[in-house]
Amino acid sequence: MKILVADDHPLFRDALELSIRQAWPDSEVGCIGSLLELPVLRNPDDDAPAAVFRYDLIVLDWRMPGAEGSDPISVLRRSGVQGPVAVVTGAEDALTALEVLRCGAEAFLPKTTPRRILAQALRLVAEGGSFVPKCVALDLMQMTDLSLDIDEAEEGEGSSPEGEGAPSSPLTDREQQVLSMLATGATNKEIGRHLSLQEVTVKLHTRRILRKLGARNRTDAVRRAQQAGLLSRSLNEAST
Repeated sequence: MKILVADDHPLFRDALELSIRQAWPDSEVGCIGSLLELPVLRNPDDDAPAAVFRYDLIVLDWRMPGAEGSDPISVLRRSGVQGPVAVVTGAEDALTALEVLRCGAEAFLPKTTPRRILAQALRLVAEGGSFVPKCVALDLMQMTDLSLDIDEAEEGEGSSPEGEGAPSSPLTDREQQVLSMLATGATNKEIGRHLSLQEVTVKLHTRRILRKLGARNRTDAVRRAQQAGLLSRSLNEAST
């Protein structure tokens, strides 16, 4: 059994390695703290990897150094690293789960997952299965009204409520970042490139922002965010 653990937090990475060695005592476990540490052998004539590094299980944090401008699974594949991927991340929201699964992961596991459940989920992935926590799966089901082929015209639909002020529910950190880029007039593709998100995920975040702010379109959302004092906060968060 050959397993790769990739996480930039040393304490959590060590805990993962310990759990994996207990579950698979005879396994060969490799650990890295950055995707820049991946062993990549390039063909001299092109950018394709000259060698394939195959693992029985890859346990991957989602926000990893070395994945800037892309998603970490794409970085793995470009480096020749193959094998089923279980993403273990600090995020717990359905939008991140959707992004993770669309990028090719077999499992989405928040870092708050109990150790026993985590071990069972990792074993399931290693045996060819997939796993998403029930609470996340239910959130994904509730997102069915947000069609994955949302076009720009749909974002302008709907009526604005009479009152203006604070959003109906707090914006997440990721929504704050997207909002700050909406204020610059950036396109979905530009926002996705800057935040390392799929374009469809940017659309979903934008729709959530519009709904929370009760806005008719992006321009109205930026105006309402300015009036509510949210825009300066999101700009500060995006710069950190």
